[in-house]
Amino acid sequence: MILNLKEFDSFPARKVLRGDQKDLDLEFDSIRSLNRIEFSLEIQKSGEEYFCQGEARASVQMTCARCLGEFDQDLVNSTDFIVCTREQALANRDVVDNEDYAYFQGQDLQADVSHIVRQTLITAVSMKPLCSEDCRGLCPQCGTNLNENSCKCRKTNIDQRWEGLKKLSG
Repeated sequence: MILNLKEFDSFPARKVLRGDQKDLDLEFDSIRSLNRIEFSLEIQKSGEEYFCQGEARASVQMTCARCLGEFDQDLVNSTDFIVCTREQALANRDVVDNEDYAYFQGQDLQADVSHIVRQTLITAVSMKPLCSEDCRGLCPQCGTNLNENSCKCRKTNIDQRWEGLKKLSG
């Protein structure tokens, strides 16, 4: 995804970049496919640096961590970063700097922001993606998807140390 800063006559400016799977290498374990990407930006200019605040949105197909079924989800996350030349970023680092940067060459004023969009979307992915909060998962004995079917497996793997609690509930 390329941000072309030459297209703006004045600042602050707004820009929406759009893309799809081919524009962004979003390899991640639970993500099966990436259908649509939208990166909304607000851009301010200060000297030769461009300060950007953005919100990344993507429609993805994911794998549920409990039942292994596929489901659609919208990822949304925000970020901020600076666009400038690499030399300028290195020259301005008098203090420890935690900012993300996208670089352009010379007077080109075009910066590839794909890596920033990718990181922003990956941090929006849940550590344990679920198709629904009440997903029942798979039977640990026969592998049946308990959201779709019941199974006849006996649930007798109860730790005997907990048997005394049955008397309290009944």
